[in-house]
Amino acid sequence: MGWLSRLFQQQPKLDEAAMPRLSPHGGSKGRELVLDNWATSPEYLALLQRFSSIRDFETGVPDYWQPMFGVEPKKVVKAFIESGALVEAPLPDKVQFCNTVTQLKEMLAARGLKVTGKKAEQVERLIQADSKGMQNLYGDRLILRCSTEAKQAVDTWNQERTETLSRVADEVIAALRRQKFAEAIQVADSYKSQRLELPIHPGQEAMTIKSSRAPLAERAKELTRVFTMKPKILKGLSGEQWEGLYLNYAVWKLIGTSFPCKCMPGFSGLRSMDESTVTRMLNFYVGHMEDKARWKPLGIKKAKISCSNSGSCESCKALDGQVYSLNKLPELPYDDCTCALGCRCLYLPELDF
Repeated sequence: MGWLSRLFQQQPKLDEAAMPRLSPHGGSKGRELVLDNWATSPEYLALLQRFSSIRDFETGVPDYWQPMFGVEPKKVVKAFIESGALVEAPLPDKVQFCNTVTQLKEMLAARGLKVTGKKAEQVERLIQADSKGMQNLYGDRLILRCSTEAKQAVDTWNQERTETLSRVADEVIAALRRQKFAEAIQVADSYKSQRLELPIHPGQEAMTIKSSRAPLAERAKELTRVFTMKPKILKGLSGEQWEGLYLNYAVWKLIGTSFPCKCMPGFSGLRSMDESTVTRMLNFYVGHMEDKARWKPLGIKKAKISCSNSGSCESCKALDGQVYSLNKLPELPYDDCTCALGCRCLYLPELDF
């Protein structure tokens, strides 16, 4: 795994005790909180990135990010304000941020001013005509943005992440081309274990079904099997295009990002489907095959086809509601589909109670 192994040896995964923390300046209770090494902390940089464009102090960082810092996110934001990494936006930006175009027009009309023009022009017109009124309305709103230094640090961090992801993709693709499927999975897993994962909303987390990861050998076997699949909807692909599609699908599944520029260079599309759509069709096909394989041991003998209808073609609509035995189900994605987004039909098991 070359450079990737050395990188991970130099930057071990942070445990909870090593996560960024705020500490009272001078150790005195209630004194100013200060930040340590914020420019090299992914957690702090992720927070600052939210202020690359202006945001309200009250809603700039979600409260459920607290586990990332060990304190309320607003305290971290306040510390960044004290350090100068976050600065208060000027009045024109505050007025523009706090109002829609419709609201600006209403304020302009109320003052007998011209209501047309771009949003920035409307704001400028309001401030010129009623600077004191605008200051009274919005001067106390704490609207923030990154300082120049903080913005540069965030941009550098994002560039480094982009370059790392590209190098990981190269290494995964190289392993896949050699049919070293287990090695490709290991490279991707190592990368993901080091990548910063932001906390998710508790409501979303509650609805997420967590499953244990299958053993490496089983995952490699499944990926090997995918590289032999040829859904009929993609039958117009050439041999070289099939190889590129398999690579793009595998990279997407392993590291969460597709790289058609690396895997499918020069692909001009298949019918109305671009590279992302054909990758999605392969993913749907794999999922449909997994569904049927899972249902058979459960004694499910029939399934119904459900069409999304919205934006679907006539061929797909004709399948909607049709019931078939599992061994006679039409293949999905449907070969005769002409939808611009590809076939989105689903199998639904028919249950006998």
